[in-house]
Amino acid sequence: MKNLLFLLPLMLLATLVVAQQQTIPSIDVDGASEIKVMPDEATIQMNVRELKMKVADATNALNKKTKAIEDALKKTGVKDYKFIVDNYYVNINRIYTRGSSKDSGYVASQNIKVIVQNTDRDLVKLIEAISTSSDLSYNVSFGISEKQRKSYQEKLLELALQDAQRKADIIAKTMRIESIRVHRVNYSSGASFQPMEYRMESMMVKATADDRVEPTFNPQEQTLSDRVNVSFTFIDK
Repeated sequence: MKNLLFLLPLMLLATLVVAQQQTIPSIDVDGASEIKVMPDEATIQMNVRELKMKVADATNALNKKTKAIEDALKKTGVKDYKFIVDNYYVNINRIYTRGSSKDSGYVASQNIKVIVQNTDRDLVKLIEAISTSSDLSYNVSFGISEKQRKSYQEKLLELALQDAQRKADIIAKTMRIESIRVHRVNYSSGASFQPMEYRMESMMVKATADDRVEPTFNPQEQTLSDRVNVSFTFIDK
């Protein structure tokens, strides 16, 4: 009984504290920021495929084609680019006709990505090299590099916090609240950038084209954004 009498005031105190926390007056606002940035990176994407009756022949032909593209890029003299090869696989070339299937050789395939930092002069040189080294299709996408996005991260957060403060001040002034102060800030770093939308340029390449002209690109600005939630508290008179 004595223990119960001792615990009862503590329980009442805890309940009172919780109740006070739940009734703290607050203004919750979302602060948003947005910066328009020109793309500083271009990616040339290709899918290389070879069909042969034997696996060894298919993979050998694929490797030769990839090596020809890589060698052509090196001959341009461009240094600031990345040559990435992935998704290498070999599948049976299965042909379906009138409900039945027939195996006819093997298809070796892989994806090639060339990431270019200089989206003006170097990009044109590399595209010309690809055009003369192989007969295939490709596309070019423009985006914002990870390095550039990180350089704007601090500025985006600062602008988002300023936006939250500005919104809270407007609310306080309109509702005739004399003074507000920050109570809580919710921010999730790493989810601050909106997905990038790429402007795609699709084109077919012909190995022999006497009337070829240099491609012209006009990438559009892309958006970096951030968001933060801020809770302001005030004295409810």
